[in-house]
Amino acid sequence: MYLSLRGVTKRFDKVVAVDNVDLDLAEGEFVCFLGPSGCGKTTLLRLVAGLETLDAGEILLEEKDLSALPARKRNFGVVFQSYSLFPNMNVARNIAYGLECRKWARDRIVARVEEMLEVVHLGDAVEKYPHELSGGMQQRVALARALAPEPAVLLLDEPLSELDAKVRESLRGEIRDLQQRLGITTIMVTHDQDEAMEMADRIVVMNRGRIEQIGTAEQLYWEPETRFVGEFIGRLNILDDPALRQGLSAEAPVLGIRPEHVSVGTDGAFEGTVRKLAFLGNTLRLSVETGEQTVEIELHGRREALKVGDRIRFSLPPDRVRQLAASPA
Repeated sequence: MYLSLRGVTKRFDKVVAVDNVDLDLAEGEFVCFLGPSGCGKTTLLRLVAGLETLDAGEILLEEKDLSALPARKRNFGVVFQSYSLFPNMNVARNIAYGLECRKWARDRIVARVEEMLEVVHLGDAVEKYPHELSGGMQQRVALARALAPEPAVLLLDEPLSELDAKVRESLRGEIRDLQQRLGITTIMVTHDQDEAMEMADRIVVMNRGRIEQIGTAEQLYWEPETRFVGEFIGRLNILDDPALRQGLSAEAPVLGIRPEHVSVGTDGAFEGTVRKLAFLGNTLRLSVETGEQTVEIELHGRREALKVGDRIRFSLPPDRVRQLAASPA
């Protein structure tokens, strides 16, 4: 395996920020650390980068232990959410800075800067300073600067979080295309599930310093193993009402079903009252009160008119109900 984490642990006083994490990355793989604020994803990235010290465990690159190696000697490219460009340097100098620190020959630096400018489509901005660039352009410069020294691994710390929605969506595709073209092993931290699902080969879902589940976007959406993953990746109805659980597995600690899998029809086994309606273009989202809980239902395509207060019937197809484990305490 190209990059391996073994028993990686980090504490801040009495708080365990990263708790005994094991993870393997193949060369050229794009992996996202995904989870809510405080789950340990950024601390784990900083441990990989060498910006935090391990309390336990080891980090291996091609079987070489990096745990005692300072960040500057790991040859990892890092892009932060705040860009961290040098305001007194133009685009070319910002990209060249890391190469100058590594004592590259001048002609090699010039060639590499030109190459990076072409890669991130900023050839026309070579003489501009950071304050003259849009947020998206600044992030492209930061990306080019991180890639210029030919790093073994690229680390992205929520690189799109400070951009507006349209630019963020555009850069997702650009970063993913660039990563695939260069074949560079990449780890990205994000709290945005759509971002992770669109960009990553695999997603590492974290909660309270631990890994809850690792998988592709499809695996995490269709086959969540825990309640936390099921609710964090997409939407999920947790079936608490005993009436809704009839005929389903009584042993499972948690039963859940996606809103789009709830079947609406006059022959439905359950009945409820529509309490909320949300029209989302091709999707109509309903909140239906039934018994002791509210069930969220998503209907796709053009539908007959429904309104708040209507009574509807629905079913819970057993093959669509997911048995979920409770997250470890």
